[in-house]
Formats: sequence, C-alpha cells, structure tokens
Amino acid sequence: MEEKPLNPFEQSTVAGERITDKPELPRQGFAMHLVADAETIEGEAHLKLGKSRGFEVYSDEPPHIGGTNKFPPPMSYLAMGIGF
Repeated sequence: MEEKPLNPFEQSTVAGERITDKPELPRQGFAMHLVADAETIEGEAHLKLGKSRGFEVYSDEPPHIGGTNKFPPPMSYLAMGIGF
C-alpha cells in the first residue's frame, strides 16, 4: 500500500527537525491545498485586493493605463513569486 502525501503545515518547525533541515525529502511527498481570492475595489479603476491564508495584498496599475500607482502591478507580484 502506498503512503499518503504529508501535509507540510503539520510538520515540525523546530530547527534541525524541519523538512528543509533533512538531507532527503519524504518519499511520499507533500500535498498542499492553496486558496487565493481576488476582488476589485468599487470606485477604484484598477485597484484589486488579493487574500490568501489570512494575508492581504493590494495591486494597482500605473497612471498611463488608468491606475493610481499606489501598489505594485499584478505582473510584479508574479515576478516576485518566481524570485522567492
């Protein structure tokens, strides 16, 4: 019988016991369920609010395409995610 994937949020957070502190990853791997929501802000042309795991981020566009440039544009978040 094959082992079920582990939930990474149920693993130890103690230094030396964490997943990243071990030389090999578990054979059965990990299963994650990520949820992210995005919504528009009424009355704001390009302002958006994104939510995931209790965190909130805002996104806007530069003035030359109708935004107010108060927050990074959506593609900046994508680029940052790749860099992380």
